[in-house]
Amino acid sequence: MSTARAPEHAVVERATSVHHFEIETEGADLLDWEMIDALYEAGCSDATIRHGSVEFDREAPTLVEAIESAINDIETVSGVTVKGVRHL
Repeated sequence: MSTARAPEHAVVERATSVHHFEIETEGADLLDWEMIDALYEAGCSDATIRHGSVEFDREAPTLVEAIESAINDIETVSGVTVKGVRHL
């Protein structure tokens, strides 16, 4: 008699939550239309763009993962530097 097993490469889904935080930036003018488009294309479609900061409602398993992914998205945009993070 054989016993059914999950494949060794089975994907285990983790529960996610929406995390609210703000990333302070410096450099380029975030309110410039080209910059807004660039941030959206970089993955910041879940954010509100402000002068000098980007406020996120990002879904992820943990707050740390949400912040890390947001920073990675922002840093792909030329001219924008992350200055700090604030949990809201």
